[in-house]
Amino acid sequence: MSEATTPRIRRPSWRDPRLGVGVLLVAGSVVLGSWTVSRADDTVTVYTTATALSPGDRVDVEDLVATQVQVPEVAQTYLTPEAGTTTDLVVLRTVGVGELVPLAALGSAGSVQVRTVTVPVDAALADSIAPGALVDLWVALPDGQGGAGAALSAPEPLVQSVEVAQVHEDTSIFAGADQMIAQVLVPVDDLADVLAAQTGDGQITIVPVPS
Repeated sequence: MSEATTPRIRRPSWRDPRLGVGVLLVAGSVVLGSWTVSRADDTVTVYTTATALSPGDRVDVEDLVATQVQVPEVAQTYLTPEAGTTTDLVVLRTVGVGELVPLAALGSAGSVQVRTVTVPVDAALADSIAPGALVDLWVALPDGQGGAGAALSAPEPLVQSVEVAQVHEDTSIFAGADQMIAQVLVPVDDLADVLAAQTGDGQITIVPVPS
């Protein structure tokens, strides 16, 4: 009866392809780890807003939050502490809470092309027109020469796609219990028509634009 032959275990050779694969895996892990750590440290500080800023609002450091981001290229298009702020710097368009502040949205007060106009709005509608929302303004003017208290004609478009800056409670003594005020940003070119509608006893209605 012959004895069972015990297989001999060969020592690994440098020519073994499995050894080369292992070395490559270890080296790749080291390189990937180093790259990940370097990317984590590759950040830049930019400003985000602590509160919503509307066109014409001055940009103060107190209204900004220094935030670290991992995309250094944003320093070329957004406001950074290195760029600094000046007392005559204002926003030209609305910048929402927590948003990065685009350099293109900043300029001098004379560059602001909108003006704030207050328009009454029902409280039931106020929830759907948060700051930054777009709305259309419609107006119903007095029918004929009746003046105040006269019947109103059919509503017609007054200005389209204007931005809401703020919505707050109407605290005037003439306001109803469900009455609020919306501050809308009217382009300078349309301002005369909107003011004429307000002073001409017209009834302005806000219509939200679907987003």
